[in-house]
Amino acid sequence: MWSRFAAIGAIIYLLVFACAAAYPLFDHRTFAGLPAVLLGLPWIDYISSSWLLGAIALNALILYLLLAALSFLFSFLFRRLRA
Repeated sequence: MWSRFAAIGAIIYLLVFACAAAYPLFDHRTFAGLPAVLLGLPWIDYISSSWLLGAIALNALILYLLLAALSFLFSFLFRRLRA
């Protein structure tokens, strides 16, 4: 199941995480790294913080699958309504 819409959504999520992860390198305030950690929710609550990239990958995979299913559902419904 390959969807351009889902791929774009997952790539945007990964780019937002990359920006959030790079932000503490430029700003050294106390909670500068918090947005990157929040993008790992809900998995970061259940696994150790050393697996943050795994949580991000899991979220990107779930986002991709949900968007691909949504895209497939909409295309199926639109084809069904036209016929």
